[in-house]
Amino acid sequence: MLSMISYAEENGIKKGEKIGEKKGESRLGALMNILLKNKRYADVEKASEDEVYREQLYKEYKL
Repeated sequence: MLSMISYAEENGIKKGEKIGEKKGESRLGALMNILLKNKRYADVEKASEDEVYREQLYKEYKL
């Protein structure tokens, strides 16, 4: 019985990780699209390397 519960938990965790990864990629893609359309090329480069700066940009663009 415990092995079935463990399997279900592990399976749920993996599904959650995949969903989170997909949302994160979508969010990053939206940010890059906005920055490129606005010709903010330096911000694209910085956001790709600096997580804190990227979070600031997410807030700026409400992503």
